[in-house]
Amino acid sequence: MNKICYAIVCFLLVNTLQAQWIELPSFTVEPLTSVDFKDESTGLVCGHNQIWRTTNGGDNWSAVFTGNDAISLEEVRWASNQVAVAVGLGQDGSKGLILRSTDGGQSWTQVSNTIASIFTDVYFVNENTGYLCGGNTRILKTTNGGASWTSQFNDNDSDLFSIHFISENEGYAAGGVGGTGRLLRTTNGGTTWSDVSLPAPFLLQSVFFASQNVGYVAGVAGEMRKTVNGGTDWTELSTANTSNILDLYFFDHTFGFLVGGTLTVTSLQKTVNGGGFWGNDAPNAGAGLFSIDFAGTTGYAVGVNGTVVKTVVTVGTDEVEDAMVVRVFPNPTSGLVRVEAAEQPIRFVEVFGANGQVLQRKQAGSTAVEFDMSALPAGVYFLKIAFENGVVMRKIGKGSTVRVVR
Repeated sequence: MNKICYAIVCFLLVNTLQAQWIELPSFTVEPLTSVDFKDESTGLVCGHNQIWRTTNGGDNWSAVFTGNDAISLEEVRWASNQVAVAVGLGQDGSKGLILRSTDGGQSWTQVSNTIASIFTDVYFVNENTGYLCGGNTRILKTTNGGASWTSQFNDNDSDLFSIHFISENEGYAAGGVGGTGRLLRTTNGGTTWSDVSLPAPFLLQSVFFASQNVGYVAGVAGEMRKTVNGGTDWTELSTANTSNILDLYFFDHTFGFLVGGTLTVTSLQKTVNGGGFWGNDAPNAGAGLFSIDFAGTTGYAVGVNGTVVKTVVTVGTDEVEDAMVVRVFPNPTSGLVRVEAAEQPIRFVEVFGANGQVLQRKQAGSTAVEFDMSALPAGVYFLKIAFENGVVMRKIGKGSTVRVVR
């Protein structure tokens, strides 16, 4: 296939999967630096010295924390259904700030910290275990849901802006100094961290691994790199984007989004072929975006001037030609479902409702798995089928009168 035909095919494929992003009503003019939803309806955003909460999918927001005007909040994350953590810089301008909620984000208390470094990102592997990163190559870990944190790593050689874990033990932290990127990796739950060789002469702003082998890093001036062998080798990807890429989100190793931009230009792009082609998916927000998150198939992105945009991905990755050929039958089903993979063993299957809530989980370990949806009401559901090298999403209908539109 020549390059022109390939570009046309990619363009048509991306537009077939076009997500419809809408801008939600504004509730602040402050820049919003982070968004995280625990389900389709309930989410948190932060920016400057405030945290806001919604319980109706972003239609309305209420301020649940307002701090001293000198503080700066960089990231907010759910650890569990009730516990959430936000991080940033304290009011003295030197010590990192950690805030924690134990009542579903309705109220917040400050966690004791004496480390003189801004905290820029936080990530929870489960309800107890989480990691945060920040300036001076700082990495901290919690094993009690953010109630207390211990320092794991710092060498003062660079700053870290993004942290992402594949499992409880294996994770990455990205950043850099000046015009040089830096990527750290742990395989033992943060006990030790080592540098990953990365031929990337640019500051890294985001890291996301879709599987143990397939990962992406991105940063200034639209630069992006991809690995398919766990970070041993990296390939440059063209995004046709010259503004900074500030956050990444991937459903699996092929289907993902990036956000960034400038004060007046929105950058929101999507790929359905593992970064080989990035299509413009941006609404006319006229403002850069700092953060993106999905709860099931519902996505949110936030940025400059209090911008919040929302989408529902109505077509899953079953439209993408995938190396892992999967059959789901019968579809629709009255109860029993069988999932078969052509070659690779299935690790597990999760059943999601339309609100992003996990309703069932079935461990596998072979190329076929069966489970029962009899207890679920009639409707359309989503299956997350996990393999060693990635994830495949499928839609399934429950009930004989339900028609699944692909």
